[in-house]
Amino acid sequence: MIRASFQRYCMDRLGHTMKKGIFILLVSLFVLLAIGKIAHQLRSNWQQQQNLYLSLQENIASQKAKLQEIDDDISRTKTKATLSEHDRWLIAHLSKSREKLATLIAGLEQNQQHFHRPLIRQWVGHGFMLVVFMAMAVLALSGRSNHLTREEKRWLDSGLNDIPQLQLNPALARDTTAPLSNASNFVTGRIKPRSRHELHITRSSTLTAMGLAFLLAPQGTLAVDIYYLFNTLLTTSTPFSELPWHTLSNSLMVSIPFALAGFYVLFFTTGDVRIDRHRQQIRLQSDKPAIDFREVESLQLNQLLTTGERSFVNSQIQLNLRDGQAVSLLSHAGKDQIYVDLIRVALFMDKPVAIGSAQ
Repeated sequence: MIRASFQRYCMDRLGHTMKKGIFILLVSLFVLLAIGKIAHQLRSNWQQQQNLYLSLQENIASQKAKLQEIDDDISRTKTKATLSEHDRWLIAHLSKSREKLATLIAGLEQNQQHFHRPLIRQWVGHGFMLVVFMAMAVLALSGRSNHLTREEKRWLDSGLNDIPQLQLNPALARDTTAPLSNASNFVTGRIKPRSRHELHITRSSTLTAMGLAFLLAPQGTLAVDIYYLFNTLLTTSTPFSELPWHTLSNSLMVSIPFALAGFYVLFFTTGDVRIDRHRQQIRLQSDKPAIDFREVESLQLNQLLTTGERSFVNSQIQLNLRDGQAVSLLSHAGKDQIYVDLIRVALFMDKPVAIGSAQ
């Protein structure tokens, strides 16, 4: 029997290792294909840009050759001992043509100086966006909000009856479910100590990463446009109305909405809950009256199925008040995290938990 159990253990470990290996292989293959695709696209863009640049240089050289021919014709006509009416008309006509051609050449040379700006703007913008997304992915995956402390793991692995000073009273559970403060299929917040006498909701690393990605990702292109604007303003005599406002406004049209979304995710998507043991009060929102500890009869853990395009189980810490009301303290889809947060709040407030010892 021991041998059979050992064999099953080895088979399970082998199956887990194979699944992990296949997952790593597929992710690595995807990353390599993405890098190859990006490198090919960069080479194609650079080659196309270089061909256009050579065409521009050839055009400038051709126009300068025409300008030299006009200068030679004017000089040759002026060297005549006696100028006829036709000669004077020809000189005036050639001078006007020369002025127009010189203006054209000046415009082409100005375009030549700024020819690579769109490509640099695109590369810097996309590169900065890629770096931001990679950094935010690392932050979301390695953040501390999804990880449990040693004490929290002990709470999770042990029965509720084995947790010292934790009160259990399944009879206080209610069928009434408080309205969800939010519905999310990932951990959006954790209840953590702010001081010895206060708990508060901290934003999760995943939510922080999302907010920072919205806030920072489009700013690379905007930074390039601002740099070129000030560089043109400080190093040239370009009139203020002719500065590159068009490209700057395009960047702002992208940057501002994303920045607003980032600020909203960072500062308005997690609750402003404060649990103050010194004052014996719970403040759910700064603009609403606080709830006294004595008004709370019990704490309850709810598991609610949230349906939509994708369904998931949303966990909720519910405050059962003595007047019959039910208030949502925190909700998200992190079952283990919200379970230990419920235990932390119950111990902190010295209130009974309305779930059975088996949960």
